[in-house]
Amino acid sequence: MYSVEKRFDEKSTEKRTRGQEVHSKQFPIYELNDANEVPGIGLGTFILKTPYESVYNAIKAGYRYIDTALFFRNEAEVGRAISDAINQGIVTRKELFITGKLWNTYHERDRVELGLRRSLQNLSLSYFDLYEMHTPMAETEDGVFTCTDYVDTWKGMEDLQKKKLVKSIGVANFNSKQINRILANCDVVPAVNEIEVNPSFPNLALVSYCQQHGIKVIAFSPMGYIVLRQPGGNSKKPYPDDPYLTKLAQKYKKTVYQIVLRYSVDRGFIPIPRSDNPDHMKENLDIFDFKLTQKEVQKINEFDINSRVFDFGQFNNHLHFSFNHP
Repeated sequence: MYSVEKRFDEKSTEKRTRGQEVHSKQFPIYELNDANEVPGIGLGTFILKTPYESVYNAIKAGYRYIDTALFFRNEAEVGRAISDAINQGIVTRKELFITGKLWNTYHERDRVELGLRRSLQNLSLSYFDLYEMHTPMAETEDGVFTCTDYVDTWKGMEDLQKKKLVKSIGVANFNSKQINRILANCDVVPAVNEIEVNPSFPNLALVSYCQQHGIKVIAFSPMGYIVLRQPGGNSKKPYPDDPYLTKLAQKYKKTVYQIVLRYSVDRGFIPIPRSDNPDHMKENLDIFDFKLTQKEVQKINEFDINSRVFDFGQFNNHLHFSFNHP
């Protein structure tokens, strides 16, 4: 199904099979199941302290993938940073990969485009490279749960792609049963599933399912608890001073945080760490000159405590709550 060959961009004559990575100067470029290309690392924009400065600095540092969402409530500032970077000649729009997300309050098929256009207007963009359904769980503007079927919402997402308002469409926070329903009832296979994956929550079964179906995994919160804990603690592991991670950092001459990000890459994900610190942004990009062994990846998997950083607990009683099944 995914054996079509495609030439890399005009700067390269290299050919590859779909899904294989090709490296730019700073990061790999992956081909999605719809033949569109996505950078191998992105900037998450949730809960940024300084959205404008963070996104602008990230683009200056070399990031080309910016992950946004209406729910993050910072689209205008993010969009202003993108516009300024383009207007100042730092980057072109074509060189950027911008992701948006449809929030739960726009799940009716005839409202999907309205949700999209609201985000495009906030960001001052004319299209998204990737547009995701943020969750399968619909609700009203007042936060009342509704039973709108995410399959119908997905058909609305397909409508957007047909109208060329988005290049690729995907889902986020979906489990395998929910994706199966989309595959059985819709025309377009999701290009991605954006889910939480990190050493404390390796999400093995769902990741395996997505990879078997040619759905690229985008990993949010890729460092998990490691960025929320001080060295020497006694709660949820791993810690920044974990002996095994420290050993790997010394072996590869990297930081523990870089080891954890590389873990995502070596499991086949695209990590989208968030940061307000320009030095950390550059550090996060500097993970593509080494590779963990399979045994090292498996050892990091053993940090699994099946504990999410973001558990969406407010939706526990929703008909389409997705975290009760892999």
